[in-house]
Amino acid sequence: MKKIFQILAGVLLIIYVLLSLLSFKSGYSAERQLWGINRSSSYIASRLESTPEYKINQVIDKYHAFIKKYHDTVYAERAQLSLGDLSALRKNYPEARAEYQKALGANEDISAQAEYDIAKTYELEGQWDQAVDTYKDVMKKYPTTGPGFFTPMYLVEHSSASGPSDAYTYADALAFYKGIAVQNPKSKLEYNAMGMIAICQLNQKDWAATIKTMGEIMLKYPGGKALKESISSINMLSVTKLHRYDMAIDIYDRFIQKYPNHPADPLLKKMITQLQVLKNKNVVIRTAPQKQKS
Repeated sequence: MKKIFQILAGVLLIIYVLLSLLSFKSGYSAERQLWGINRSSSYIASRLESTPEYKINQVIDKYHAFIKKYHDTVYAERAQLSLGDLSALRKNYPEARAEYQKALGANEDISAQAEYDIAKTYELEGQWDQAVDTYKDVMKKYPTTGPGFFTPMYLVEHSSASGPSDAYTYADALAFYKGIAVQNPKSKLEYNAMGMIAICQLNQKDWAATIKTMGEIMLKYPGGKALKESISSINMLSVTKLHRYDMAIDIYDRFIQKYPNHPADPLLKKMITQLQVLKNKNVVIRTAPQKQKS
């Protein structure tokens, strides 16, 4: 009986491996086919005005055939996005929106991209109010995806340029990113959100708040790029903008106490000494004014 169970287990294992290999092969085949169609689409995009209509329709037909073959898969959803892109490129925005709409599904990243692209078509048509509503939907429904995460900054920059009365502001973006940070502690999302918070504060010229945020990043993520960027920003702002050396000294002291024997400790102790000298001598250092372009 034991031998029979061993044989059965071996057979099941072989079946599992074969199914896995077949699944991998199918995925690879779909990826390769979609890459080929997208390549043809990119070629058309670079020569849109000189490409005959029948050539464009051939690529569209290939997308439709691909979607039919791989329906209910992530590859079909990606193909839908590409179909939408092709319609948007031809400035057929209603058709593009219809194609993007078909890409909405269980995959949050693709759905977020589809809704973001829908918003972009409204923007390209000059329907800014409708575009803003859709962009905000992306932020609300998919805040942790790439499109959802970066949309607040896009809205701030666009609103600043166009200056509508209901402009999306840095205060709005700050509220969004602070929410992300609170909801995702000790994660890459929190780290990225804190970085965006610092950018908002920096653009608002709120030097003290920026220093505080960079100090929090430094204390929470004490290594690599996070540590280097934090020290650089804290030094620059506390020395050349606020001339408040105690702010940097306090952060560095807290870091040393929290992470004794950290590789950065000798550097931070040296910085503290130098900052104390500047403080005691009342030294005021300012950044050189930028030269105006002639």
